[in-house]
Amino acid sequence: MAAINLLELFNGKIFRIPDYQRGYAWEEKQLQELWDDIEEISEENGEYKKHYTGTIYLEEISPNENEKWLSGVKFYDVVDGQQRLTTISIFIFELLKLSQNGYSGESKDDLAKTYISKTNSSGNSTIYKFSYASTDNNFNYLLRNIFENPTYILKDNSLNLYTKNLSFAKTFFAEKLQNLGDTERENIFKKLTTSLQFDIRTIEKDLDVQAVFETMNNRGKPLSTLEKLKNRLIYLTEKLKDAKEDKNNLRKKINEAWGKIYSCLAQNPDSILDEDVFLSAHLSLYRKPKEAVFSEKVAEEKVFQMFCNKSEKFDKDESGDKEPTVTYSKIEDYIIKLSEAAPVWFHIHNSKSDNLKKILLLNSGKELKVLLLSLILKSNEEKLSDIFTNLEKILFRNRTLWLFDERTAATWARDIYLDEDTIENINQKIKELIQSPISTQNLIQGMNNLFTYERGAKGFHRWGTLKYFLFAYEEMLKERFRETNNKVSIDDFETTTIEHIIPQQFWDNWKSTVESFTTGLSEEEIPSAHKVLINTLGNLTILKNGKTSSLGNLGWADKKNRFSTGSYNEIDISKKTDWTKKEILERGLDMLLFLEQKIDGLKFTAEEKNKMLFYEDYLIKRFTE
Repeated sequence: MAAINLLELFNGKIFRIPDYQRGYAWEEKQLQELWDDIEEISEENGEYKKHYTGTIYLEEISPNENEKWLSGVKFYDVVDGQQRLTTISIFIFELLKLSQNGYSGESKDDLAKTYISKTNSSGNSTIYKFSYASTDNNFNYLLRNIFENPTYILKDNSLNLYTKNLSFAKTFFAEKLQNLGDTERENIFKKLTTSLQFDIRTIEKDLDVQAVFETMNNRGKPLSTLEKLKNRLIYLTEKLKDAKEDKNNLRKKINEAWGKIYSCLAQNPDSILDEDVFLSAHLSLYRKPKEAVFSEKVAEEKVFQMFCNKSEKFDKDESGDKEPTVTYSKIEDYIIKLSEAAPVWFHIHNSKSDNLKKILLLNSGKELKVLLLSLILKSNEEKLSDIFTNLEKILFRNRTLWLFDERTAATWARDIYLDEDTIENINQKIKELIQSPISTQNLIQGMNNLFTYERGAKGFHRWGTLKYFLFAYEEMLKERFRETNNKVSIDDFETTTIEHIIPQQFWDNWKSTVESFTTGLSEEEIPSAHKVLINTLGNLTILKNGKTSSLGNLGWADKKNRFSTGSYNEIDISKKTDWTKKEILERGLDMLLFLEQKIDGLKFTAEEKNKMLFYEDYLIKRFTE
């Protein structure tokens, strides 16, 4: 078949995006490419040159009962090409919206009937030339928010990554076209409808459709594993020997499950969760991987072994058992459990719980998230406060002095999820780890090594858990001051900075303070003394509201004044009359006392505290004499 233009494509055809299709995935890059393509089409002998836009694969379908009133048209599922057709439909709608009279000599109403929708004689029923299957979660969003039909009611779970992309495309074209004059928009319309060329292919065999779809990717946007899996499950459902009504029921459940998953993962439009990371995380509970958790790549391989025509050929796990044959119940069990995990996965990443936030600040790896997923799926979160507290303790201790392999968390998660162990028993294992003996000498040696680290010997400033520790110390100071309001909270973690009180560039305003500390030392000892004085624990604080650039290298009087309105760390420092080695020692010792309270079983002698803070004997003497 020869390539046809958009007018010929839309003539006598109604397009639907079937339920096995992905949602709308084009983003600014692909939209801009289409816009650039349209702009670059040139005119020759009074006509615009033809521009090949690719192949559209269609499968003819029967109309729904409420669509049979429209005669003289054929209905098609778009097997491949929906990204282009969706984008062009939005593009045309925005063009018509800005037009008073229409384009190319045709009225606005007639063009809307050709490209957007047709309404019956009563005016109460409308058929859109392009839309999603009515069971799709994006159906109402497209018609109400994109094609601006207020009679369609949005569902509670209508917002997701795909609806966000639809909205972005609408805004993209509206802004582009708003800046053009009537003549320019007329030219754009002509290019769209007469210059773009499409090759149309029709797929005849119904059961081949999913196989065709699975092998296709759209322009610049490969399918996610989650999207391909939905198609695979629908394909396998059609091949089951169950009754037709049972297969229809299972297909409906798949659509509902995926609608729920997509909505949950995109519930926070500013931080949409990766579909395949979620899939691999849940699979790490559902099947036992060779490693602690499934990577996204290995998860894709495994899930398509679980759901294929010969699944029984593949190992279920390392036990030697084989995957069960694909049945109604196997598909149903998996999709229900996968969809149940989606809202919990979103909650873990967007929780208001300080306990969860602290755990994820200490370890945001998949293993810990899988454990949290398993815990919350199996219990009420209010009943998990004890194990959450213990997890924070063991992770903090592990950041201070290594105790156990944190990948163990994924094994705990799986044991809980598969009912092979209990939350109470896992909590007891964590408590026993917390209470295990701790070597102060190893801890001191580890911290001292930070003063000689060849890639940046910055002492406590290089301690990976310093910022977290300062936030914990902040909470203790709040209690000590008997305050109820936060100056900074865990929510400010990313925007709060760490400040040297005596600055690294000390010579402008702190030269006399630093020289009083180093007087009498040899030239070889002075650099080390500077390093320890500036980077010891007591000279470091969190800084509220990103004051670093304005405070930086200021002298004590200016810093003291600014600190007085900052965090409780800053306020505590501002109460000092001066800031010298004496005050640094006092604050450092108080912070080590807090560290002892933070780590069960940790107890320093006075000598060990000095060694921990000041590294060398001659420097300890400088601080303590």
